[in-house]
Amino acid sequence: MPLRQLNLMKNDRFTIAALLLFGKNPQRFLLQAKVRCARFKGDNEVEFVDLKVIEGDIIQQVEDAMAFVRRNISMAAKIQEGALERRERWEYPLDAVREGVTNAVCHRDYADSGSVLVKIFDDRLEVLNPGGLPTGLTVQDLKDPHESRPRNKLVAEAFFLIKYIEQFGTGIGRMLEECRRFGVPEPQFQGRHETFHIIFQKPVSLEARLVKLKLTERQMKGVRHVQEHGRITRKEYEKVAGVPTATAKRHLSVLANGKVLVQRGKGRSTSYALSAQLVGRTVSRKTTRK
Repeated sequence: MPLRQLNLMKNDRFTIAALLLFGKNPQRFLLQAKVRCARFKGDNEVEFVDLKVIEGDIIQQVEDAMAFVRRNISMAAKIQEGALERRERWEYPLDAVREGVTNAVCHRDYADSGSVLVKIFDDRLEVLNPGGLPTGLTVQDLKDPHESRPRNKLVAEAFFLIKYIEQFGTGIGRMLEECRRFGVPEPQFQGRHETFHIIFQKPVSLEARLVKLKLTERQMKGVRHVQEHGRITRKEYEKVAGVPTATAKRHLSVLANGKVLVQRGKGRSTSYALSAQLVGRTVSRKTTRK
C-alpha cells in the first residue's frame, strides 16, 4: 500500500510515523525511539544478567523485544493428568506480554526523551512506556469497555493493518483474558510519573512458597483463615492462632515479607489477603512444622 494512502507523506516529505515504521535508522533523527531490555539477577536493579538496546524500525523492535523475553524466561515441561502428552509452557503468557510490548511501542510519547523499557526480574516482568495514559483516561478505565484513543494515530493505523493491534480499545481486555486463560495473576497497571507501567507477576504456587518459608502450625492457621474468608486482621489472627499482639504482628510480618500475604489498608482498617502472585490456593497439612 503506497505511503500516501496511509497518510505517511506530507508535502512530498516522510512523516515521523513513516520514519518510525519504515526507516532503516529512525534513531538518527529520534534518538529516544528505542526499546531497552534488561534481565536482572534477583528482584531489584542491582546486577544485570542480560542487556540489549533495540533500535531500527518499530515493527522489528516488537519482534526483537519478544525474542529477548523468550531468551530470558523459562519454559517448563508438564505431563497432563490422564494423558501421556508432554506440554511445554512458558512461565509468562507470551501473547499477553506481546500485547503489552506492542502497546508500549505503538502508544508511547515519541516527544518524550525516554525509551520503552522491558525489565525481567526473578519474580516479575515489567513493561514501561514514556508518556503515561491519554488525558482523561484512568487505569480503571482500561479494565472497562472504553474507546480507543491512540496517541500516535498514523502508527496505530499501520499496526492495525498488519494486525499487531485492534483499534477498538480491546488490547487490555485481551491481555487480561489471556492471563486468566493461562491461569496466572492479572497484570498490574500503573500510570505514574508520566509513564505507563505494566507488571506481570511470575506465578508461584502457594504450596511451594509455604514449604520454602517452613511455617509453624499457628502461622498456617492464619493462612487457612485467609483462604476461607478472603482476609484476616491482626485481632482475628490473635484469636485464630492463639497468640498475643506482639507475636501476631511478627507472624503477619513474616507472611507479608514472604509474599504469602499482602497488606491492605492502613491503621485500624489494615487487613491481609493472599498475594495475587500465588496460584493454587489449597495446601496440605504436610506443609507445616510444629
